[in-house]
Amino acid sequence: MANRRASTGTFGWARRRWKRLPTDFRWHIEDSFQPEDISERLLPGETPILQIGLAWYRAFPANIIFRYLTLLIVLTVVSTAVLLLLGYLQILSYWFALVPVVAVVSLISGSARQYIVYNQWRVLKTNKRLIISLPQPKGFPLIDNIEIKGMPTVIDTNWSRNPGWRVFQFFTGARDMYISMVAYKFNEDTARVGDALIIPDVTLRDVLEFKKVVFG
Repeated sequence: MANRRASTGTFGWARRRWKRLPTDFRWHIEDSFQPEDISERLLPGETPILQIGLAWYRAFPANIIFRYLTLLIVLTVVSTAVLLLLGYLQILSYWFALVPVVAVVSLISGSARQYIVYNQWRVLKTNKRLIISLPQPKGFPLIDNIEIKGMPTVIDTNWSRNPGWRVFQFFTGARDMYISMVAYKFNEDTARVGDALIIPDVTLRDVLEFKKVVFG
């Protein structure tokens, strides 16, 4: 039912119009902001095997905000009206009426950015290539799509460098996944992955499935 509404509603109408644009132009725009749509560009004899992304909690705040967006807007309108009334009564300055508006705009824009970044991370393994999509550093909302022939040599997991996400990792079991085409670098008292690409906050189940594909 949800797919039917999506195909017949406003988003469905926009998607159908978008698909009518010239293919080269459409692919160029899509590849600039989102992971490659592999279903439209499979190589001869290519079959998708596994696709993984970030853990659910990376999109949790954004999902909460957009789920209750109507309620949030109503509360913002009401609180702004109350502050305007207090300003009219000369109890507070009129400038305080801007606080709820600025707060909700910042909250919505931050949540939208987080949700876009969440969907830009993807690891896709087919029987012919490994495709890694990740946000372009300091280039939001642009994305990098990397295609690799062959298998990684090293897959390692470690705690996030961000203390906040580390708390979620502690309770969910997710870890940052290190993917490298070269071996470990051994020092006197430790070993680390050399030239690794880090995929943050991957669930242990997804890490295990990826290891099965790579090493199995």
